[in-house]
Amino acid sequence: MKKTIYTFFLLFIAFAVQAAKVDTLQVFSPSMQKNIKTCVMVPDNYKKSKKAFPVVYLLHGYSGNYGSWAKDFKELEKQVDQFGFIIVGVDGNYSSWYFDSPIDPTFKYETYVVKELVPFIDKQFRTISDRKGRAISGLSMGGHGALYLSFKHQDVFGASRKYERRRRFSSVS
Repeated sequence: MKKTIYTFFLLFIAFAVQAAKVDTLQVFSPSMQKNIKTCVMVPDNYKKSKKAFPVVYLLHGYSGNYGSWAKDFKELEKQVDQFGFIIVGVDGNYSSWYFDSPIDPTFKYETYVVKELVPFIDKQFRTISDRKGRAISGLSMGGHGALYLSFKHQDVFGASRKYERRRRFSSVS
């Protein structure tokens, strides 16, 4: 009997606990003439709240994709809920390094992130649509992209971090 009650109680808790909502969106890039997948995590209180949320743009490493952060770092959902911010998992293709290629017109990932994705997210979600409400971070190739984009576009991003597997951070504001 105690075991049944305990099991019921655990199931009730599991269903009652809210968690960040994770969605995959397709964002059309006019500069590259294609749809690009993007992973967006919003806190569990997003729908109930009327406030604008800060956004963290996460750039994946070489050979990763838009869902790498959500798949590989499960604790992000808890942090989104705990600290009340939105995460955007950016797709930078297999090896774009988040540059606009001077050779290949299908690789305009700097333009995509800064001029297409950020305005799209600001329009679709309640965000703090100012550099003070946007941070950018990345792993490996994405760390390079985050530092590059944050230095070059200081009017768009207010904070950046390079994330390393050993969980050390270097910060630039």
